[in-house]
Amino acid sequence: MRLLRVELTRFRSRRAIALLLLAAALLTTVVAVTTIWDTTPASAEKRAAAEAMARREADSPFYKKELARCERNPQRYLDPTATAEDCTQMMPRAEWFMDTRTLDLAQEKDTSGAAVVVLVTALMVVVGTTFAGADWASGSVSNQLLFEPRRGRVWLAKAGAVLIGSVGAATVLLATFWVTLYLVAESRGIPTGATVQEAIRWSAARGVVLAGAGALGAYALTMLLRHTVGTLAALFAYAVGGEILIATLPFAGATRWSLGNNVLAWLENGHRYYDETIRCRPGQDACEQIAHLSLAHGAWFLGVLLLLGSAASVVMFRRRDLP
Repeated sequence: MRLLRVELTRFRSRRAIALLLLAAALLTTVVAVTTIWDTTPASAEKRAAAEAMARREADSPFYKKELARCERNPQRYLDPTATAEDCTQMMPRAEWFMDTRTLDLAQEKDTSGAAVVVLVTALMVVVGTTFAGADWASGSVSNQLLFEPRRGRVWLAKAGAVLIGSVGAATVLLATFWVTLYLVAESRGIPTGATVQEAIRWSAARGVVLAGAGALGAYALTMLLRHTVGTLAALFAYAVGGEILIATLPFAGATRWSLGNNVLAWLENGHRYYDETIRCRPGQDACEQIAHLSLAHGAWFLGVLLLLGSAASVVMFRRRDLP
């Protein structure tokens, strides 16, 4: 525990890490403010003008003709369960003529909420890389091992500091983001059901886990490569080059091993995506080339990557000579 406390103190004292955490907070704030601004309700004057325009459009010969056609046969015009009353849904509404949208937290979970998770995770990856890379760049690892020669304990203490720091920062940022949007929605009289709140909590929790795992994986890779820039280059090459390589493989279902698809499967509690390698059955003119990755598959894939990278890092740190 003493060694972990020392590493946590070193984590907090790093100026580069403080700047990265500040950048994460600023970017999260920008996303939140932009979302709130874009969903600001229209003024009474703008809504009245939009409603007047909607009425004029509804009174036009085109919409009157379409409404009559729909009311004569709503099942064919809309869907098999539609009734004549449902035809009013196709008529112009005031929302069509306003450049604002409603603050819907269920929708924000998959848009601005996902964007915040990606931003925070990316910066936590840089945090993990910076924390380990600074020790190798300064040569302080050799001095640290003079006080604690058991390399495995040093590696674990540093990993614990990275994990605690990144998970704590991600938790604060994501919680602040969602609480802010929730309070704004409540102040505007927009209810958020219990189901949506639970979905947001689970989504935020998975985002926190992803940010922590990203920071820990980046730390492990930096302890293996002993170079910050080298780690970032390797991660970029894997994230971009790996996606391109997998997309060009001639094997059916190869995209299920894509890093991006598995990250989305984890964040979205399952991910559906187009896969052109899916073959139609003989005699079929067309088939649905949609693949599905479950949450469990995403967790398994990312967990194995993290475990293998960490194991290789620990082994090499214990065996290789220090500079």
